Order: sequence, then C-alpha cells, then structure tokens
Amino acid sequence: MSAVNVVLDEAGSVDTVHVLARADRSPKLVAIDIVAALSAEFGITLEPRQVRVAAQKQDDESAVVPQARLKFVGLSVSVVRGGAQVKVHLDDRGMMYEGEASGPAVPRYVHQLVAQATLHAIEVFLRAPGMLLLEGVTVPKIGDSDVAVVTVTLAGEEEETLAGASVVRAVLSAVNRPISWLTGRR
Repeated sequence: MSAVNVVLDEAGSVDTVHVLARADRSPKLVAIDIVAALSAEFGITLEPRQVRVAAQKQDDESAVVPQARLKFVGLSVSVVRGGAQVKVHLDDRGMMYEGEASGPAVPRYVHQLVAQATLHAIEVFLRAPGMLLLEGVTVPKIGDSDVAVVTVTLAGEEEETLAGASVVRAVLSAVNRPISWLTGRR
C-alpha cells in the first residue's frame, strides 16, 4: 500500500477506508485483507464495501506481473470405513497450494469432493475463504467418454457463474480467468 486515508463518522467510528495499493493484487482482495487485518488487530468490524481501493499505476513496463494461472499437480483420495478424503495440489510459480474435502465414499459424490478440494486450494492461493461456491458437478457421457462439467459461483456483490469440464481441470478452467484479475495479475 502506498497511501491510506481513514474517514470517521460523527461518532468517531471508522466509516470508510481509502487505499492506494500496488497493482499486483486485485482491489477486491486488498479490501478483504484490510477488513480481516482491522478486525484481527483492532477489533474494528467493517464490510469490504467500506474499503475503497485504487490501484497505483506502474510506470515501468518491466514491472508487469505475470498472469496468474494455477496448475494441477496432484490428487489423492483416501477411503476409510465408507468415508473419503480428497486432497488436491495446485502450483503457481513453484508454490504449492493444497485443498481438502471429505465426505461419503459414494462414487458420484467423490467428484464433488474433488471439486470442493480444488476450490479450497484456490481459496488458499487467493487467501479468500468462502469466495468460491460449488454449484454442481455432473459427469455426462459424450461419445465414448465421461466428461465432468463443473459450475462455480464467484461470490460477491455481483455474483458470477463460471463453468469448466473435467473436475480439477474443470474448476481451474472455470476459475483461472478471474484469478488473474482477483490477484491483480493481468
């Protein structure tokens, strides 16, 4: 952050926070981080909409941050006594992000667990739990192949529905485009 201006209301409580931030993270994520930090550090409760973030322009073309694009690197499924635990590992420039989900070891439900674990790994990467909501997973047969199709909702003031195909890759396909603007890497 380059500059911060805190506006107080008549009672002396924080009304709005104006922030000038670097362009390497999205304004939405910067606002979420500020709300969390104010709550944890000072016990101040704000809504993300009370934090207004402006991205600082970069003068140097070489300062352009590479586009964020998570890569699928691993999946493990453990089944014990009718329960399944799924772990998904994603990579971004050498950093690993893991998501987990558990539930019944029913074949049709395991696809949902894989999708949920993938979303959790993405939320770990974004540092924004609860931002991505799994709407559904279906596995229709197309020709001779089973193809997983996933629908995800990006939570926020203006909800956005995202879709992709092939469970982990479907979730990444659905979410990788907005990840760039959520992290400020375009």
